[in-house]
Amino acid sequence: MRTRRLLVLLVLTTLAAGCGNQRGPDSAKPSLPESSQQLRPNERDAVDALALGAAGDPSDFQWGDQIFHFLTEEGRVVDEQPWTACLGNGCWDGGPGLGGPIPSVGSPDALYFAFDYPGWKFHWVSFNPVDDECGGRSITVRATPVTDRIFRVDPAGVRGEWRVDVFGRAPAGGDAVTSVRWTTPDDGSMPEPRATGSLFTDQDGKRVAPYGGPELHLTDLARTPASAAASWTVTDRAGTSVTVPLRRKESRCERDGAVSFQGRELTPAELDTLSGASVTYTVEVTLDGKNYTGTARWPRDETAEAPYTRFTFEPPLPTYRG
Repeated sequence: MRTRRLLVLLVLTTLAAGCGNQRGPDSAKPSLPESSQQLRPNERDAVDALALGAAGDPSDFQWGDQIFHFLTEEGRVVDEQPWTACLGNGCWDGGPGLGGPIPSVGSPDALYFAFDYPGWKFHWVSFNPVDDECGGRSITVRATPVTDRIFRVDPAGVRGEWRVDVFGRAPAGGDAVTSVRWTTPDDGSMPEPRATGSLFTDQDGKRVAPYGGPELHLTDLARTPASAAASWTVTDRAGTSVTVPLRRKESRCERDGAVSFQGRELTPAELDTLSGASVTYTVEVTLDGKNYTGTARWPRDETAEAPYTRFTFEPPLPTYRG
């Protein structure tokens, strides 16, 4: 297992790279890859500006390699290294802006970026407030694949300047994240509330309860609830159930519109009562006095970020509209 270590020297080693290297719009423009989807008007120009040569190999990654490439409003390309990654022969932890100022792409209609390695998914692109790092509202969306290594991010939330964190995950393991500043010219999508939780995970075809007990995360709510309570019930196909009360997790820096819960571990006796490979999760949540019921089937409803599982609520959770 690769160890993740804090880059104490990141400030010294990446100060020059913090703003990213830039190259002009006249860089080589290879032909459009066969894997590209139907392009929007003027999207071919973005693809040509970002088109790369031969695909890179993640096993060759060295810390400091600039594997992200962002297109600016002026048509220039900013090359960026990740500030956190698990690639090549190790893992590194950092933080946005730790190595220097976060580069700006200006105010293009959409954010286009290229990534050196094909096959990666960018399901976690988060829009974060620039001046309110603690307590502000963060909005998470998916990047849309344009080719096997070029992606588009459309505006989200209220127009204005955002720090956009782009997080990618490899199909066979590994991840990388970097950030740019983007002033969105228009209001974007307001995401529906997202509810994910975890209890069981799959190990070699066997259901396993990881250390820590069930946890539930609600984001993109209309507001952060003043009061919140929850419980988690797991039921097997035979109808046997185990219920665990959840406690609200207090955070020193809780995001607006988000609340999380944590429960105790299931006892060995409780685990022994549950049979079969699949189960149903039911969470009962009370937010500011109103009751909501969320359900999910595991592992059917597991997200790309296993073992996190997506819940559907009735009535729907309160939605943020700006």
